[in-house]
Formats: sequence, structure tokens, C-alpha cells
Amino acid sequence: MSEPKHVSLRLRAFALAQVLLIVASMFAPMAVLGAGPVASPDPSPSATAPATTPDPTPAPTDAPTPAPTDTAAPTDTPAPTIAPAPTDTPTPTATPAPTDTPAPPATPAPTATPAPTPTPAPDVTLHFIVAFTAGSSAAERAAALVAAGASGGDSIPALNLQSISLPSSTAVASIDSLRADPAVVRVDADATRDAGATPSDTDYSNQWSLPVIGWDQAFGSVTPAGRATVAVLDTGVAASHPDLAGQLVGGTSILDGSAGTTDPNGHGTAMAGIIAALADNGTGIAGIAYSGVKVMPVTVLGADGTGVDSDIIAGVVYAVDHGADVVLMSFSNPGFSASLQAAVDYAWAHNVVVVAATGNDGSSTNTYPAGDRGVVGVSNTDQTDALNSSSNYGQDTFLAAPGTNIETLTAAGGYAPITGTSASAAEVAAAAALMRAHDSAATNGMIVNRLGESADSAGTVAQTG
Repeated sequence: MSEPKHVSLRLRAFALAQVLLIVASMFAPMAVLGAGPVASPDPSPSATAPATTPDPTPAPTDAPTPAPTDTAAPTDTPAPTIAPAPTDTPTPTATPAPTDTPAPPATPAPTATPAPTPTPAPDVTLHFIVAFTAGSSAAERAAALVAAGASGGDSIPALNLQSISLPSSTAVASIDSLRADPAVVRVDADATRDAGATPSDTDYSNQWSLPVIGWDQAFGSVTPAGRATVAVLDTGVAASHPDLAGQLVGGTSILDGSAGTTDPNGHGTAMAGIIAALADNGTGIAGIAYSGVKVMPVTVLGADGTGVDSDIIAGVVYAVDHGADVVLMSFSNPGFSASLQAAVDYAWAHNVVVVAATGNDGSSTNTYPAGDRGVVGVSNTDQTDALNSSSNYGQDTFLAAPGTNIETLTAAGGYAPITGTSASAAEVAAAAALMRAHDSAATNGMIVNRLGESADSAGTVAQTG
């Protein structure tokens, strides 16, 4: 049976609509699961942090010890490289969305700005002085310079010295190479010095005694080529004082076996400051022994400033056996001790200069160790070269030196003036050490004789020697 006409028309219309719907769906956009864009790897040239180049310029030191350090600065560890983001697994195609609205375009990731390339420090020429061993040949010396990449300059044959030049970029490695060479004794910075005789120490104007003893005539014009050590037999030395940085060598405490680098009294630190406080370092005071002289702390006195002969004798022997050139004993007692004299004789036999204070009782009675054979006993003079009224004097006095209102160091890290024959003896000990550093061949007898010959006349023989 045939369908009614109106039914046939409906079926045809429905079929046509289905065809149109299928055709339309073929042109509609398809949505993808996971709507964010995949992050691309950082496009910067390198994610590794640049290594820091250490400054190769060695800081020259005031003392003739080698300015350059033995250990090279470590290279900074580079930052780890950033790994690129993993590629996403392709996602399956979803069922066509019933919308014709397209997805918004993804915002591109910002491009990282490349880190600026650091500008390398300019290469400059640095100057040093090489001390060769006395027995090294000219060929051995030349080979050492070539191996280190050094350019040789003027030489001083009498002292086995030669000036050299190094580029700053290789100076540290070159100096290490020279120091490792058996023909080389040391490498010093070829420092530039001012012609003026006034140091930069802020309290120098308070040190009235230095021009009086002629210190300003030597400073800036005489640079000792050698070294000397003053053993300060006292209450210890406060090694923490900034004006003594690098000025101490190994010592001991006879009392407790420690290194002697603390000072519960302050007297020993004051003596060390007069002798070897850093000169021309822009702060504090200047020590009389401005170059080439170190202090060996040997504690023989207790916190109250007193000590017994047995400890003092042990301290003298320790100082002599450990290379002291000068022994300072800024203490006194009127009693003679044959054992203490034996210790002084031991020091004298080993070419050591021994200096002691006469005491502060205003007396002419002999005191010891100032009165011992082989000891330079020192009395105290004031700003007018007159004997201070508190100073002892007499047959135990070999020399007088300024000891009134002498600016020096405190154990607490500051500065203060002191008065007494202790300060006077410290000035003489410093002068003796400076002589030994300048002339290593000078015997203790020669040094004592030079001290006596160069002293100005002041007071009577009994007062000032």
C-alpha cells in the first residue's frame, strides 16, 4: 500500500535535514583535552652561571715576608643547567563540541633576557723582588724566571736579589712557581714608599719619643733586608690587638704551657706595642722596630706582674733556644742571683742582646737583671732628656731612653700612655732588634757598642750611663 502523500513529504524533509546536519558537522572545530599550551624550553643562550674570576693582584705587605698567598682562590661551582621540559604525550581527540566558537589563542611565554657578559679586569704589570739562594747559578736563576713567566729586571748581586715583572692575570701562579723553585729563597712585593718620614698612624703625634731618638730619620729611608725577633719576657701579649696583627711569632707561657698570647695584666702587651706595633697602617701607633722585627711572647710573670727567678730563667733559655735575637726583661729586683746570671751568660754566648729595666724606685741601688754582666740596663728620661724622678739609676745603668708618657697598646685593644723604665727598656730592645734586622752579621757586642756610641749625652754618667 502506498503511503499518504503528506507522510512521504515529511520523510523526505527529515532525510534532507539529516544530510545537511552531517555536512555542517564536517566543518565545525574540534576541542582538545588539556587546554594549556606546552611550555617551551628557556631560549636563553646558557643557563649556567658564569664563573667568578678571582682578582689575581696580590696585596703587598709591609713586612718583607712574601705578600702572595700559597693557596689559590677556589673557582665558584657553576649553577646546574636547567633541564628542558618534557614533551607532552599527544592527547586523544574528543567528541566534536556542539559549538562553533574557536578556542582563544595561547599567550606565548616571555623570552628570558640573556645575562650580560662580565667585562674582564684589565691586565696590569706587577713588580716583585726575588731573593735567590747564595749558591744558585745564573742559569738556575734564569730558568726559574722563565718557568714562572717572569720578566727579569735589575739585579743586586751582593744580596742575591733581582727585580721582576709579572702580568696580574698570572701573578699568583707565577709566584707559587718561584717559591717552589729550589733556587729561590723568597718573593717580596716591590712596594712603593713615600720619601716623607711621618707615618700614617693616627696617634703618631702622641709619640714624642720617636723624633727624640732619631726614629723619623730612619723610617722611610732605611729598610732592613733581614729579620729579627724580640722575646718579651713578661705577662703575655694580647695577640688579638689589631695593631699587632701578623707581628707575633710562636711563644709560650712558662706558667701554664699555653702560647703566651693572652695578657691578664696588660704590661706585656704595652711592651710589645712599643717594639712592634704596625707602622704606617693608618691607625694607632708606630712601633720603633718598624720593619723586619717580630715579637715572641714568653709569659714568666703572673697576672699581678710578679714572677720567680726559676720561671724567668726558663723563659730566657726558651727564648734563646727558639731563635730570639733580643731578650727584653722589663722588671727588676735588688737581689742578685747566680742562676739568673748563668741564664744571661747563656744568652750572651748565643749572640743574643739582653735588655732590662732598672726599676722605678728613684734609687741608686743596683737592681737585677739590669745589673747582671752582659745586660743593657736602661733608665727613664723625660721630654727634656732629664732623668725622670721615679727612675732608678747607678752602676746598673748602661743607657737611658725616653720612658715618660709613652703611648702604647692596651690588652683590651686600645691605646694608652705609660711611664717607667719598662717603656725605656722596650725602646732600647726595639732599636737593638732593628739593628740586627738591618745587619744580620752584627754580633750582640757590636750592637751594644753601637747603641752606646750613638747615644746623646744627657745627665750624669750615673743617671744615663
